[in-house]
Amino acid sequence: MNNTSSKYWKNAELTNGRLAMMGLFALVINYGFFGWIIPGIF
Repeated sequence: MNNTSSKYWKNAELTNGRLAMMGLFALVINYGFFGWIIPGIF
């Protein structure tokens, strides 16, 4: 049970990190194209 639990949390952390990097990349691209981070705010 400990092995599968450890594998689950490692997979969850990897997925979370990858999604965070994708979100950061999307923010940088959006800022580069349109000049704002949140559409309609600045």
